[in-house]
Amino acid sequence: MSSVLYKEFTLRTPGIWPTILAFIKANAQACIDRGHPLRIIVTAEERRRTGEANRFYWGIVLRDISEQAWVEGRQFDKDTWHAYFAELYGEKVEITLPDGRIHVTRRSTSDMSVGDFGEYLAKVQAHAANEFGVTFDGVYA
Repeated sequence: MSSVLYKEFTLRTPGIWPTILAFIKANAQACIDRGHPLRIIVTAEERRRTGEANRFYWGIVLRDISEQAWVEGRQFDKDTWHAYFAELYGEKVEITLPDGRIHVTRRSTSDMSVGDFGEYLAKVQAHAANEFGVTFDGVYA
């Protein structure tokens, strides 16, 4: 069983600092002892989702859902689950077509900010756990 530690915080108020420090204190030494020290990245929230978050989503979250979730006696692949959750929790955008009609589509998850993608991942994991009994082979804390 592999263990992936991935955590993002959004600094909207100073009240989050104790949570960040507690997370670092709780995990830093164990990670160092295993030879994988924590890496801390500070960035503005409007930055697009990270490659690490995308790898976690496809490599852990969607993998575990596709392997464990059953719906009416059927299982579905990662691409199908991605389409399902992106439609369910992704942001909708309106596009005006050349003939004036309004077309509603969803924004690609690849265009989400770090914060938006973190919230999206939390919703996907909660939904999969609560509705389909999925447990995840990794941690997105």
